[in-house]
Amino acid sequence: MVVDLLKKGKLRNCMAICDVSGSMTGTPMEVSVALGVLVSELSDDPWKGKLITFSESPQLQNVEGDDLFSKTEFVRTMPGGMNTDFQKVFDLILQVAVEGNLKPEQMIKRLFVFSDMEFDQASANPWETDYQAIVRKYTEKGYSVTEEVSVVPEIVFWNLRDSRATPVAGNKRVWRL
Repeated sequence: MVVDLLKKGKLRNCMAICDVSGSMTGTPMEVSVALGVLVSELSDDPWKGKLITFSESPQLQNVEGDDLFSKTEFVRTMPGGMNTDFQKVFDLILQVAVEGNLKPEQMIKRLFVFSDMEFDQASANPWETDYQAIVRKYTEKGYSVTEEVSVVPEIVFWNLRDSRATPVAGNKRVWRL
């Protein structure tokens, strides 16, 4: 399956945020881990083999292991929290981009969030939406963000629990629920 998906190139330059917190027991945990490992395997460098922890202090992790079992065990036991700070997630992404002098075509195109949907308020400025804060950060780091061209990734919120929690309105162009 991974080889076939690699050939199709559908998930290149993607990143996953995997929730492995205590609320993610049973099937939601298994799905978060499996999809996180899959996305990390299908991404191109410098994102290949990496994912982000679901935490108030998120970390960019290199998925360790030589086989599927060891990789899933690594992800399952990553440090995590009960919520995540999206501003810090984008700070991590931009840190890799700036340090690696990445071109726009090397940037993450889609960010998957595999969770049961507990999120922090992202912007410290009450008049600035989360998306506006993210756009501002990309612009400050020298990445152009316009209606026609944007390197800000599409964010796919994948609710793995039977709940009605949603982090954003579903009608935003860069968000998918």
